[in-house]
Amino acid sequence: MSVWWRPKEKNNQILIIRNMANRKSLLVLLFLLASWITFTVFKNSTKIWTALRLPITLHHWNLVMKSPCPEVPLHPVVSSAETELRIKRITGKLDQLIPPRPFTHMNTTTSAAHSTATILHPRDAYCRGDRLDVVLEGRDHLGRRKEYGGDFLRARMSSPALKAGASGNVTDYNNGTYLVSFTLFWEGWVSLSLLLIHPSEGASALWRARNQGYDRVIFTGQFASGTSHVDTDCALVLNSSTELCEYLDAQDQEAFYCVRPPHMPCAALTHMHSKNKDVSYLSKQEWSLFERSNVGVEIMEKNVISVSKCNTLKSVDLHESGKFQHQLAVDLDKNINIQWQKHGYPLIGSLTYSVKEIEYIARVIDRTGGEKNTVIVISLGQHFRPFPIDVFIRRALNVHKAVQRLLLRSPDTMVIIKAENIREMHGDVERFSDFHGYVQYLALKEIFQDLNVGLIDAWDITIAYGTKSVHPPQSVVRNEVNILLNYIC
Repeated sequence: MSVWWRPKEKNNQILIIRNMANRKSLLVLLFLLASWITFTVFKNSTKIWTALRLPITLHHWNLVMKSPCPEVPLHPVVSSAETELRIKRITGKLDQLIPPRPFTHMNTTTSAAHSTATILHPRDAYCRGDRLDVVLEGRDHLGRRKEYGGDFLRARMSSPALKAGASGNVTDYNNGTYLVSFTLFWEGWVSLSLLLIHPSEGASALWRARNQGYDRVIFTGQFASGTSHVDTDCALVLNSSTELCEYLDAQDQEAFYCVRPPHMPCAALTHMHSKNKDVSYLSKQEWSLFERSNVGVEIMEKNVISVSKCNTLKSVDLHESGKFQHQLAVDLDKNINIQWQKHGYPLIGSLTYSVKEIEYIARVIDRTGGEKNTVIVISLGQHFRPFPIDVFIRRALNVHKAVQRLLLRSPDTMVIIKAENIREMHGDVERFSDFHGYVQYLALKEIFQDLNVGLIDAWDITIAYGTKSVHPPQSVVRNEVNILLNYIC
C-alpha cells in the first residue's frame, strides 16, 4: 500500500490511517519483526541496523513488554488521583536513576580522555554474529577512578564500506564501570564508538534544572475581536495577579493559561507562537560542563576490528526487508484515508499557528471508532523537553488511557508508538539535550509496556544511523516508514 508521511514534524503528532485492504499477513510480519532486523532503503543510502526486540527489555528498570497479546482491563477508568500517583511513581523511578551528583570542580567529573575502554577477550578476528563486550572504566580529570555511575553515554558501531550502523547496549553498574555490548552483524572492518555525552554530574544538573521551572519558553497568544488584535502572555503555569483564561481539558485535567485581555472573552484566542526565554536554572559553574568541548567526546579512539563470515552457524536471525523503491503517497483508489493532527499545548513554534487547529491527542483517539483497518500512529517527544518531566508523563498517561479505551471497544485497531529521535548535541543543551529525550524515551516505554502496541524505535534507529539532527535525513524517515508498513501491510 502507499501512504503519505509528514517528514518535517515527526514528533508530537498523531497519524491515523484507514485502509479497507486485507491485513492477513500482519501476524507473519510481526513475527519477523521479533528478530534482529536490517532495514535497506534506496540505492546508495545508508543501511540502518537496529535491535527491535519484541518483547522489549530495559536494563534500567527490568521492564518487559507483555506480548504478544496482553489483556486490556475491562474497566480502564483511571481517576485523577490515580494519575497523580502514577506520575509520582514514575518520577520517583527516574529520580533513583539520576541521583544528585553535586558538582564542585571540573577535575572531579568524568573525563573521556582519562577513562579507559577495554575489549573483553580480544581476538585477531571475530565471526559475524559474535557478541563483542567492552568494559568502560570511568575516571576523572585527575585520573582517579569514579566510584559512581550515571554518565550519559552513547555506543555505536559502523561499517563505512557497507554504509551500515548499529547501536550498542550500555549497562551501568553504578560504580564507575560500564559494560558496552555490540552484536557483530557484518563482515569486514567495523569501527566502534563510545561517546561521553554528559558526565553524571552534568546529567544530574540537567535533571534538577529541568524540574525547576516552566518558563524556558514564552508563549504569546493572539486574541481577536472584530478588527482588534491583542497579544498576551500564555503558559502552562502563569504567576499573574491579572485575570486569566483557563483552557482546560476537563476529562484529563490538562490546562493552559493566557492573560485575559480587557474587554475580550477567553474564546477570542485565535493564534499562538512561542520563543525561547533567556532564563537558566544552571549555575555558571555548571554551564562549564556543557561547553562544546565537553559534550559528545569520544572515549574509544581508533577502535577497528575485523569480522569474518566463518564456517560456524551463529545464533543471530537477520531479516532483510528489501529495497523500498516507491515514493509514498495517498492512494485513493485503494480507499486509504489519512488524517494528521498536531498535539495540543505545549506546541512550540516561532511561526504563528492557529489554536483552532490543535487538540489533545487523547480526544482525537476518543472520537476514533477504530476497527481492523484503522491504524493510529502516535509520536510524543521534542516539544516537551523544555518543561518539567511531569508535563510529559501526564500527557503520555492520558494518551495511554485513551488507547486503552480504544482497544477495549475495538481490539482489532492497530496502535503504533513512534519514539522520538536524537538531535543536535551542541545547541541549547538546557532546553533540548538528548538527555531529556532519553528520560522521556524510558518513561514512554514504562507507560505503554502493558498494552499491545507496536513500536517504531526512532531513538535506536537514529543512534545507529549516526544522525545528529532534530529532522533526520530522508533515508532515516524512509526506514521508519518501512517499519510502519511492515506493521500494517
